[in-house]
Amino acid sequence: MAHKYTRRHNDILSSLPSVPSSNAPNSVPLLLVTPSFAHWLDPSSPFLSQCLGQLYGTSAEATSAYAVAAVVDALPDTRTISTAPASQNSPAASTESEGLSLLVTEESNFHGKAAPPRLIRSSASEETNLLVSIQTGSPGQTNNRPAHEIGLRLANTVFVNGKETTISGTQWLRDSGSNEYVLEQSVDLTSCMVTATAQAVNTTLDLPLHQVTERRKVISSMGNILRQLGKSTDPASNEPMPASSELEKELPRYIAEHNIVDQRVSVWALVEKPEIVVADAAASTHDRLIQSLHQGGKLHRVMSGGGGWGKKQGLLSLDPEVSFSGTANRDELVALSQIFDPENLPTDTLPSLDKGITVDDLSLLSQVATAGDFIQFFVAVEPTYSQSKVSDEAGPPEVAVSYHFGMVSDSMELDTHEGSSSVKDLVAMPYQFGALSEKAIAYSQPMKGAGSESTKLDIPGSRVLLEAIWID
Repeated sequence: MAHKYTRRHNDILSSLPSVPSSNAPNSVPLLLVTPSFAHWLDPSSPFLSQCLGQLYGTSAEATSAYAVAAVVDALPDTRTISTAPASQNSPAASTESEGLSLLVTEESNFHGKAAPPRLIRSSASEETNLLVSIQTGSPGQTNNRPAHEIGLRLANTVFVNGKETTISGTQWLRDSGSNEYVLEQSVDLTSCMVTATAQAVNTTLDLPLHQVTERRKVISSMGNILRQLGKSTDPASNEPMPASSELEKELPRYIAEHNIVDQRVSVWALVEKPEIVVADAAASTHDRLIQSLHQGGKLHRVMSGGGGWGKKQGLLSLDPEVSFSGTANRDELVALSQIFDPENLPTDTLPSLDKGITVDDLSLLSQVATAGDFIQFFVAVEPTYSQSKVSDEAGPPEVAVSYHFGMVSDSMELDTHEGSSSVKDLVAMPYQFGALSEKAIAYSQPMKGAGSESTKLDIPGSRVLLEAIWID
């Protein structure tokens, strides 16, 4: 089960569902809260204890419990999705919310890794993230089938609680006298993976991008640096031109046509293998992007390039990351109960310095695009969510849980005050779970044949909706 909530402590607690007593001993809540509510996760706050009490009641079977909690940048609010431009009466920010998102699932679906002690954390290369993985099949199957997966970068909480990010696993015991859950142990995590199973998964993607160049062949590149693209759009032609040539002409034209005052726009490159079937010319930009990603196309933010002189003239630098490579290896993740085993907790041993990266280690260079691939450039635009407008009617009964993830549209506009008028009313959104990031999400999907393909989505306002389907 999954619910999303906004507003205050007592209102939220009274709205929480209860877990059937037969499921209580094996269930674990995953709570994602926005920064305004981060203090509820503090050990001195009664919220988590009272939350467990509301979920499990005083069942004799639920004498102990686990909980996992994290702080995220925002929650997606799908009630007021609008295709109209933002206005004073219907602001675009209404698609983002403060509050709490809750998912209750079996303990066996959680795996994680304890964070290293703070003494050595600054030297660790892992970046904290949360991974939600949805496999198709029957419950209880544990094979390694490709799955739909969302990796989420968490909120920066340095100015909230002194931690760079906040995600922790907690262990609780129920006091037989007071019937209250008492915190036994809390462990900061560096990575947490939650798995779910469904018979099928319906996917919807919203990518607010606008095409600014033609699709061209990659002539030469190295690592994440594009050197030359095809001067002609004819796939058979190999006549080269500097990689930035077309962008240097089309971006100023786009800025002038749209009266962009600060003259700064973010650019993304869609990189495709030659075997990808290109959408019909009449297809919209959105449909073209979705079709490409479903075939393994990848989006990369353009980091820098253009201009220059000599050998650097016309080069473009692309973000090489398509999945969260700076996170824990899955082989290092252990079951939730094992995280609290003292033998599995990281020690204060300083990392070895004899395994440093050398300049000659070329295997670490990520080849973003190779000669013969195709590339096309897009700029970010104001999101409209026209492709995934939410109906006022209830969803089909076979949809078990809808997972909503994405990017914050504009972090500067997000209201983060708990007492503000925009979040004063309690809203419960049953069977929906998710969060938004200011940094990035990574989306991985099964491909035809074997394996899966991942792309990083850091486009402001982008969304991924996964509907877990069960058919009776």
